[in-house]
Amino acid sequence: MNESKAKRLIVAYTVGAVCLLVILVSVLIYQLVAIGVKSKKEKNLQSAISQYEQLIEDEKKELDAYKKRWYIEFRARELGYEYADDIELGK
Repeated sequence: MNESKAKRLIVAYTVGAVCLLVILVSVLIYQLVAIGVKSKKEKNLQSAISQYEQLIEDEKKELDAYKKRWYIEFRARELGYEYADDIELGK
């Protein structure tokens, strides 16, 4: 093997190694960006889940209040219903 052929082989191997390294770094950067995007999306979804769980809890408390007897009687009187033993005030 003469010297010029050896130099060409070394240059070819070096160029190949550099190309491979550039490709690997590009793939690594792409993967890091993809992981960052997925992580942010997951964080947003977790935040939305927390908001909806809080909304459900608040609505359950409100529903429990609406089921109480005093509220049912209050709404019935607002709609014009009355008990037989109700005392009319002002008459």
